[in-house]
Parts: sequence; structure tokens; C-alpha cells
Amino acid sequence: MKKIIVLLALVFLCTSLFAQAWKAYPNTTPNSLLTFPQDEGWHTDEPIEWWYTNAHVVGQNSGHEYTIMMTFFRYDTLGLNGFRILNIANETTGKFKTGTAFMLYPVMATDHLEIEGNKFGGTPERWYTKKDSLGNLRPFQYKIESSGSLVGSIDLDYDAFKPPLIVADSGYLNQGVTNYTYYYSQTGMNVSGHLSFDGIDEPVTGIGWIDRQYGNFNPSTGEAYEWFCLQLSNGMDINLWNIFTKEETIPKSPEYRILAMYIDENTSKTISDFKIERPKFAYTSATNNCYANKWHLTSDTMDIDLLITLNNKDSEVLVPFPFLEGGTKIEGTIQGQAVTGKGFAELLHRYTNPEMTFTAPNASWTYTQPITWQLLNVDDGRPITYDLWTSFDEKATFTKIASGLTDTTFLWDADGYSKDSDVRYWFKLVGYSVDSVLMDSIITPESYTLEPVATENPLLAQKMTISPNPAVNSLNISCDCEGQAQLLDLSGQNVLATFSLRKNQVEHLDISKLPVGQYLILGTVEGQVFSKRWVKL
Repeated sequence: MKKIIVLLALVFLCTSLFAQAWKAYPNTTPNSLLTFPQDEGWHTDEPIEWWYTNAHVVGQNSGHEYTIMMTFFRYDTLGLNGFRILNIANETTGKFKTGTAFMLYPVMATDHLEIEGNKFGGTPERWYTKKDSLGNLRPFQYKIESSGSLVGSIDLDYDAFKPPLIVADSGYLNQGVTNYTYYYSQTGMNVSGHLSFDGIDEPVTGIGWIDRQYGNFNPSTGEAYEWFCLQLSNGMDINLWNIFTKEETIPKSPEYRILAMYIDENTSKTISDFKIERPKFAYTSATNNCYANKWHLTSDTMDIDLLITLNNKDSEVLVPFPFLEGGTKIEGTIQGQAVTGKGFAELLHRYTNPEMTFTAPNASWTYTQPITWQLLNVDDGRPITYDLWTSFDEKATFTKIASGLTDTTFLWDADGYSKDSDVRYWFKLVGYSVDSVLMDSIITPESYTLEPVATENPLLAQKMTISPNPAVNSLNISCDCEGQAQLLDLSGQNVLATFSLRKNQVEHLDISKLPVGQYLILGTVEGQVFSKRWVKL
């Protein structure tokens, strides 16, 4: 019996050692450019670097759920070495506090993780790798101490139970249009220690996440982004980015779409084949900035269908620049199996109301032509839906003529509406986000009649003479007819005032200020229309 017990103990010990084989220094993985503990330390030749952690913990006395985020930034400027951000939220009561301190770092090791930061008027703060009784580093075990007079304090022990997730396999990737970064995450950390917040001082336990980046990617000056970490109930973890260009687009390339997934100790994958939809937005109370508050993540490649929901819409950091950072909850499926989870969102991308302008109706528009408009502030994270209205009582009331439009054009069926020349119609366009939190409207600057469409008569064009053509500064128009004419660009916009056509009379038009290009003269004679093209040099 003793032999059996010893044998089982040896099997268990060998299995445990095999499962934890990664938890040793030095540590690296195939194809990776990163080595531990060296790349946990400061990289003196990189312009910017940060050590980031978040945690979900439970108070052992109160039973309250807390979320914590702490970051040391190394960015030498104005005689300082960088800054520290500390956020603490009581998710049970909804209370959130944040504090930023500008720092000097008298201790910042380059061969392992050991940081001491000094802030003005406060106690030193530390983040370091633990050591055993002989002074040897304990692989992937850390101590984090941080405090802020207006926030609270944390004194936490971290112990990794998963190996590092090397983003993009090598740990090096391009981000956005010109930036690069070295990047890894530690997605599974047992957390224990002490927390002081909002009058409560108690021991806490839970799970944490660590993110490490160094390179030239600067959150304060680079392209805005939305970042997420997801710790899931099936043991998988996800590091997720959507980066926006300066034009608020998200190109379909790895520089702007990054999903790194921890699958198990031996398997991870980085893809850009995924989609994020944003079904909910909210304004913060402090700044009235608008951020997304819910995200629908899908990927056919990895068979992912997850809903990510922000816990607190007001978890906004104000210094050194406004952004939102807070805990999330997750639910959905991976490979058809139901999962739940916890995570964090870091949101630098903010959203604005839609800005729109009508492109038709215009001077040459008739009701048989589409009503068209343009969205001036396109944002890939905020698709806009449109409703179209009309008023024939001088904007006293409006009647909806179309709803739920996703295109920027609509052909109106005006049957049943008066086409008398004395009845004039205004048009109103309402654009809104999927949850109507982001919304605006515009009304055409003038009204329009629904007079019967004029008949086109190409023979009338032969009666018009345009000279010179091409023209530079002036244009001479004569026509063997009586009527009116307009000078239009090729989009149908009237670029000069309407003028008269008279027999045996030449109209002299000043075109010196018009852009170079092609134009039309559109004439109307007794209900018949005709056009003639000319060129401005």
C-alpha cells in the first residue's frame, strides 16, 4: 500500500512539474523575441514603456467586488520619468476613484522587473519580482504597492498560473500607421493582499492580468483605440484591439485589428479576422465624453460570439488625458460552448453625434430624382441609421416618409402629395446610432415644389451658343429662345445665380472664381429642359 501511495505521489509531482515547466527563469518560447526575466525589465533604448495590471478581487470581510487598474508609464519628459495611474472601483456600490501621479523612478531594473517610483508628496510605490530566502528571483511572482490620497491603496501579491501570452507569436508587431511595439500579456494571475478604499480596509483575493508594452506606440499621441482583455470560464483568454485611423476608420489589416488568444499552455494564436459591433454608447458624467459601453465580438476563424459589457460608464481617467478604463463582464459562446468571464476595457476612442449635409434636393432637383445626403464624420465604430421627414406647412409639423435607412440616398414615392406650384416641401434628415444615444438632424436650407417634371428637348440645346468653350474668366451665353438657365457642376449643384435667356441677347457670366472642371448649362423653356456641357480652365 505504501508503494502505491509513493508511486501516486511521484506521478502527481511529475505531472505538476511538467505542467509548470514554463514557470522558470530563463524562459522563452519558439519564434519569440522575448526572454524572461530580462524583458520584464526596463528597455533603455525604447522611447516609451509601460507596466500595466488590472484585477478583479473580492473583499474577504465585506464580500464586495472590486476592480483595480494600476500602470507605471516610463516616458521621460520635463524633468520627470513618467507617471502612474491608479484606479479602484467598488463594483458592488458603484463607487469609482482615479488618481494620476507624476513620477521619478530611482529604481528601474533592466534585467528583471523591479520598479520604485517616487511621487511628489506621497509614499514610494513599488512593483517588483519576489525573491526567495537566498535572493533568487521567484519566476512570475510579483509584489505591487500603490496608493493615492484621493483614491486608496493596494498591497497585492501576484502569482502566475498561466505562461505569458506572446502577442503575434514573436512579441513584436506594428500598430497603426507608423508605430511598433513589443508586447506580451500575463493572462492568469492569482491575486491576494490588502486593499483600502472608500473607508473600507480589508484583505482581498481574486484574479489579475498583466500587460507589457515597449516601443514607440504612445497612447497619448498615437491613433485612438479600444482595447480589451477577456478572462473566460473555459480557461481561454483574449487580448483584443481595434485601432482607429485619424479618419475614424478601422482598416482590415493586422496593424489595426489584433486578437491574441491564449488557448492552453502550449497553444496561442493571433488573428485579425474578427468583427466588433457596438450596440450601446453612453456619455460620462464628468466630461460628457461619449464612449461605447457594449461590444459584440465575433470571429468565424475562431468561432467566437461574445458580448462584452462595461460595468461603470463613469470610470473615466482625466489625467494626463481623458480615457475610460473599467471592468467588464462577458457572456456568449466559443466553438458553440457557453462561456462567461470578466475583463477590462481601455477606451481612447470617443464618439460624436453624426454631422450630415443634404446633396439633393438642389436647384435642379425634381421629385423623380433621389434625395441624397452625406455623412461628414464617418466613424467605423458608430454606423448611422437615417429617418427622412417632410413638411408642407412651413416646418410647423413633419411627416415621416422613410425610416431605418442605411444608405445615403432615398427615392421618394410622392404619389398622394400635392404637386401644386404653391405647395412647398421642406425635408428633414435624422441620423442616429443603433441605440439613439448619438443623434442629430438637419433640414434643407430651402423648400421645394413637386411641380410636374419638365420634358427634355435636346433640339433646344442647338439653339444655345456658349463661348468661349473652354473658358477661363468669363462665359457668354446666347439662345434663340425665352426662358431661364442655371450653371451647374456635374453633381447637380447650382454654382451661380439663375439667369434669364432672351432672344437676341447675350448673358455675360463671371466664372473666374469657379474651380477648374466640367460644368453644365441647364435651360428651361416652357416646361421643357435641355443642357449643354462646357469646360472651365
